[in-house]
Amino acid sequence: MPDGLLIDTNGVGEVGRGLRAEADSGFAATADRGASLHRHGVEFGARITPSGVVTEAKQRYAQALANTEANLRAYHVAAGVLADAAEEIARLFAVSDLSSAQAQRKVQDLIDDAVRTANEAGGGTADGAT
Repeated sequence: MPDGLLIDTNGVGEVGRGLRAEADSGFAATADRGASLHRHGVEFGARITPSGVVTEAKQRYAQALANTEANLRAYHVAAGVLADAAEEIARLFAVSDLSSAQAQRKVQDLIDDAVRTANEAGGGTADGAT
């Protein structure tokens, strides 16, 4: 095995394709389904005289639903970005000499850029903080 980085480009490509499939059929579909199911709003407590506790619970539930939908949409974007990076790594390095320092830096730059973009899509920072 040569010194440096050894990448299974077929495996990286499969990871990218898997992330893309999950982004397109998993997170996006779930967010759409959740939005459709709750488009009418929060209905519990609708048939009783609303008290402060019920009203507050409904508001918190509505906010939780909105946060969940926003997270699913952000995960959809982030998974797409990470899929792009994995597919690009597989494509660029399928026939390259991965033992060079330049190639290793390129892989690291692609990963760093993808993580930064994915974190920004989720409202976080490059280091993952929110």
